[in-house]
Amino acid sequence: MSIEKVQEHTYVHELDVEVAYLNENQTLKPSAYQALFAQLAENHLYSFGAGANVTLKHDLAWVLISISIEISKPIDKCMKLYANTWYSQRKGPYYRRELIFYNDKNDIMFKGSTFSILMNVKDRSVFRKKDLPFSLTTPYPKFCVEASPHFRDEGDFDIVETRKVLNSFIDGYGHVNNRYYSNFAYDAFNEEEKNRLSKLKRMDIYFKSEMRLNDSFTIKKSADQNQIIIQGYNNTKDDISFDIVFKFA
Repeated sequence: MSIEKVQEHTYVHELDVEVAYLNENQTLKPSAYQALFAQLAENHLYSFGAGANVTLKHDLAWVLISISIEISKPIDKCMKLYANTWYSQRKGPYYRRELIFYNDKNDIMFKGSTFSILMNVKDRSVFRKKDLPFSLTTPYPKFCVEASPHFRDEGDFDIVETRKVLNSFIDGYGHVNNRYYSNFAYDAFNEEEKNRLSKLKRMDIYFKSEMRLNDSFTIKKSADQNQIIIQGYNNTKDDISFDIVFKFA
């Protein structure tokens, strides 16, 4: 059946959990969830005619604003995953997408929602016109999790470390690729927090401001019994670059 006749939310993708996605405790690292989300969304958008190969013809690029993930079953080994994703809603400049990952027994492993905008790659402006210069599927308004693109900073933060944006962090759009942010957060975990990853139930990532080559940024942490918040503060721009909230069972 041609892709044009397939309902978007029923289209199945196959992905692999690689050994690099697991830590030494055989627990999926936070960045692995993000990598799997990105791989699924990118492959899917390409298949349905809204990938970078199409958007860049109009000087537009998809930019993530937030990711919300709920974990149902912890992944503790390399395995095959199957996944569905669909465009679920547009409100103003925000495009919402749902994602579900399951194993070969059809058990849901994790699921979530993303909010993205379209950014003009030349002047960094947000695309706000009603009509798009390319086609998107019709929104399928079924949501996987409760989610919002907005997060109000809270908690008393302690400084963990100050870092510098290096060459390897920069992607083809000239800024730090969003996948690095969860690595920065994971690097701030102590041994006890790292050992709790198998009990991770939810992760929310909020991308607030771009970081660029040679920017200085400070990693801050606020932790209590069931929650850890990691904040990346851009010292060069004097603003918050990202917040990541981890919630545990």
